[in-house]
Amino acid sequence: MNYEYTLVHKFRIKYYIKDLCEYMGITRSGYYRWLRRKENKTERQETKETLKMLVKNYHSIHPECGYRAIRKMILNETGWIVSFYSAYQAFREMGIYSRARRKAFRRPKGVSDKFPNIINGDWSTTRPFEKVCSDTTMLKHDGKKYDLNLHIDVFNNEIVGYDLANYHHGNGVMNHLRSLYNFLRIKEERGYDEEHTILHSDQGRVYSSVKFEKAHKDYPITRSMSRAGTPTDNPVIESLIGWIKGDLKQYMKLHDFSDIHTAIELYVHYFNNHRLAYRLDYITPVEYRMINGFT
Repeated sequence: MNYEYTLVHKFRIKYYIKDLCEYMGITRSGYYRWLRRKENKTERQETKETLKMLVKNYHSIHPECGYRAIRKMILNETGWIVSFYSAYQAFREMGIYSRARRKAFRRPKGVSDKFPNIINGDWSTTRPFEKVCSDTTMLKHDGKKYDLNLHIDVFNNEIVGYDLANYHHGNGVMNHLRSLYNFLRIKEERGYDEEHTILHSDQGRVYSSVKFEKAHKDYPITRSMSRAGTPTDNPVIESLIGWIKGDLKQYMKLHDFSDIHTAIELYVHYFNNHRLAYRLDYITPVEYRMINGFT
């Protein structure tokens, strides 16, 4: 007769399956059906395992991406329409969670009230180069520090100007100017040199300097500045810089590059042409611009 063994108080005691089923209030046939289900996976279980396998593969390549971005990658490359909840559930069951960086706020020094906050929270745009924001962040590579200055087009979150220079606490004049000239050159090459642009930044020394102002005086540019000690006045670039630094560390593996300038050049191309953006409904900045009929 069939029986199972259970260890109770370090002794093996024999129980018949019939008695166990009666005690649990189930039929013997139900018990054997359950055994068969354990051996033969259902279609739903196989689908979930396939999804987890894909999530694991994509997450190993893009550890900085969340379940929404991974879901979009699966859709783009396989055509499989996975629900947001299924992707979220797969992440939870696999123990994948986001790790948000938290930093204590420090009030900046050397601020100026030279230009008002013209944007004032209105980041809506209808075309490229209508509103562009700029900021600088610090990167570490091979025991050295660097300042990465960025100009980002608010219309599609595209990097339209950048420069990398040795670390000067974000106050490198030439670093800011080269990034600005890069932005002005790209704007002209794409045919927007006559279009008006609101250039938004914080109140750093370089941004409020006469030299920086003179560099764009012949262009149709209006300056706008965040209020002192208020990074939330420049949320587009503040949030993107956090993602960019995460990408450089997790996806690009910045520490594996011998030349950081090459790494940044490759990343800017990846960011504009291949990185899926949540704000753009998970398409790339260049793709968003082309879909909307802009050069």
